[in-house]
Amino acid sequence: MKIPSELPAKLRVGFVGAGKQAQCSHLRYYTRLPECEVVAIADADTDLASRVATHFGVPRTEASHTALIKNGGIDACVLTLPCVPSAERVVVDFLEAGIPCIVEKPLASSPGGAVRIVEMAKKTGTVLKVGFHKRSDPATLAAMTEIYRLKQTGELGKMTYLRIHVSLAGDWIADGRFDAITGTQSFPPEVAAEEDFQGMNEPARKLCSQFSGGHGHQFDWMRLLLGESYSIVHVDPTQVLLGVQSASGIPAIFEFTPYQSTNDWVENAMVCFEYGYIKIDLPPPLSINRPGSLEIFSNGKDGAAPVRTLPVFRYDCAMREQARQFLRAVRGEETQLCTPEEALESIKISKNWSLRLTQT
Repeated sequence: MKIPSELPAKLRVGFVGAGKQAQCSHLRYYTRLPECEVVAIADADTDLASRVATHFGVPRTEASHTALIKNGGIDACVLTLPCVPSAERVVVDFLEAGIPCIVEKPLASSPGGAVRIVEMAKKTGTVLKVGFHKRSDPATLAAMTEIYRLKQTGELGKMTYLRIHVSLAGDWIADGRFDAITGTQSFPPEVAAEEDFQGMNEPARKLCSQFSGGHGHQFDWMRLLLGESYSIVHVDPTQVLLGVQSASGIPAIFEFTPYQSTNDWVENAMVCFEYGYIKIDLPPPLSINRPGSLEIFSNGKDGAAPVRTLPVFRYDCAMREQARQFLRAVRGEETQLCTPEEALESIKISKNWSLRLTQT
């Protein structure tokens, strides 16, 4: 990993994209962190960029990402682009310029595009992270510390099972866009080249894009909690149930939207061991200053009494912590942020699932 030399004490951060996601998931937090200063916003909708810059106190705007790179003055960049083929060029340009960046999930609009980005990240050595923000939720961070400890001590035995449950019909915004500024320009739709979906017919291509965008967070969360890669072993035609098995043989399952839950957000994971479990409940993704909740249960191995622990977290949220972690990654520090290689694995899972559904 290549770290830019002579980084200032306060990192200068640029943005590409000034839309609602940029404002409410990223600018809201980056502009308030003492570790950095947002110095520029680039967007083809120059009027939107200007209004957003004024709202957040950002001193400079650019009409394109190439102008942002050319004019310099940034140590890192947040790319909040829609998942379209042209976004790949933007990511590659920043990698080639040696400017660390974080991108929204999924990594690319197609499996082929994702492979090219991974290869370019390896070639340039530039820091690239992918915004699977569930990794940064306070409850997930605490759970991962405990899972790692339990694997080392063995006090609850081996990991035996993992389940992720989510109602994707829920209210994921949770009024988190109450102050968003809306753009006035529209841009023509883009379609990825068929060759970037090698071996997939049109129905499979559509499903792959749907799963990468709609289910990608859960695919990544599963890999993080297992601590290893996994494969699909069962696909239910209803698309509710997806069975997987980890590289070491741990069975796991996804439950995707088995019911409608449109007025709230329901998402949780249960990581089971022989003598207990860890359960995580996550808040709506765009909720402000709201962490997840965590339950740790031990069933009393070796005669010990059963214990249930419910840690209490400060008022914080995954998006703010993700911003902190990205800034640390720019400085070369280890974080739990998603790598391009891990993000590619989520797209491969989407491709596999799509092929199974369209070939049966």
